[in-house]
Amino acid sequence: MKSENRDMVHRAKNKHAKKKHKIIVIGDSHARGCATEIQLNLDEGFEVQGFVTPGTGVSTITTSAKSGIQHLSKQDVVVVWGGSRDVGKNETNKGINCIQRFVKTNNHTNFIIMDVPHRYDLEQNSCVNKEVEKYNRRIRKHMKVFENTEVVKIDLDRRGFTRHGQHMNARGKELMAKRTASAIRHILKVCKKTPISMKWKEDPSKENQGLGETKNVVGEERDPIENQNDNVSAGNNNNRREEDEASMKASRRCRKIPVTRRDDFLWTATSKKQSR
Repeated sequence: MKSENRDMVHRAKNKHAKKKHKIIVIGDSHARGCATEIQLNLDEGFEVQGFVTPGTGVSTITTSAKSGIQHLSKQDVVVVWGGSRDVGKNETNKGINCIQRFVKTNNHTNFIIMDVPHRYDLEQNSCVNKEVEKYNRRIRKHMKVFENTEVVKIDLDRRGFTRHGQHMNARGKELMAKRTASAIRHILKVCKKTPISMKWKEDPSKENQGLGETKNVVGEERDPIENQNDNVSAGNNNNRREEDEASMKASRRCRKIPVTRRDDFLWTATSKKQSR
């Protein structure tokens, strides 16, 4: 029994040691189940944990997560998904300031900020949806200052949301998990390893044989008769060139001075007087 327990402990330690990156997802009800979906889109080197507090604002989300991200480093990422409650209560400035202060004070790790999703349970031109667009536009502008932060845009259509239209369905969460996973790889600069395809190598004896044949063709001496014909054709070309240049020279023929008519509106009258 003791040996089995030791093996289990060693396996747990080895499994934990393989995790190079730790991902923490914090947010409101929109983040429910996203940690599992993100884990499916990442490899074994990532460990994803989720902390969801439904119905809370950005201030509560960031305050509750301060103690859990103190041990993170530049190899880890914190995904913040909140702001719907702040936008619904017309507290856009408060939510943006909380996120900005949270990112600034915890610059020892990386952050991914999610947009606030569109409210399909309301009309397209409702004041809440206009405030959602305003919030997303401002959060992208404010997060450009921080190098360790990226903003993931949520531009899902109606098919990505549930029947009531406020929360995302399984399809929408799956799409957003893929985008979040790609953003995590980009911010950590982790690239997928793709196999290198080798080109087909032909028989080296055939390659050398072909090279030898080409060398022989290039190195062959030309027939003296062909050289003589080339010289004759070059001479003819030179003679034609000289004839063309001579024909293009100006002729020495004397040209008459052009006759100009002064007072061209009276010359007809003067000629009539002289004839009379």
